[in-house]
Amino acid sequence: FTVRLWDVATGLPLGEPFQGHTSSVLSVSFSPDGTCIVSSSSNSTVRLWDAATGMQLGEPFRGHTSSVESVSFSHDGTRIGASHHNLNSTTVLLKNDGWTVGANRRLLFWVPPASRQPFYSPQTLFVMPSGLDIDLSRMAHGEH
Repeated sequence: FTVRLWDVATGLPLGEPFQGHTSSVLSVSFSPDGTCIVSSSSNSTVRLWDAATGMQLGEPFRGHTSSVESVSFSHDGTRIGASHHNLNSTTVLLKNDGWTVGANRRLLFWVPPASRQPFYSPQTLFVMPSGLDIDLSRMAHGEH
């Protein structure tokens, strides 16, 4: 139920664990400037932390109705995006090769390497609401 930082070079933990979540932590992300960390939990909350001290900043963000599976900062660090899975949503995956894959492994679109930064990293998930479909009939594309 904690968030912990690790030194990449030594493999040793840095400081004490960040404590406050009351159930499993599912996702963690650094702010673009590295000063804050956001984490999400299976208890439907999102928490914001001071990266240097490990202290929680403010109260938990509430409003999701199920486990918050993914969190990320916007590129300018002014917003936090959080998603939970519900049975009426379609999970879309950005694969390492840049292809986004939807339901039934359907290729949706390809993201060029120079445009992948906003997606944070390969294997990032995003969720489309139920009933939403991407119409690619007028999109210029080739064969995979």
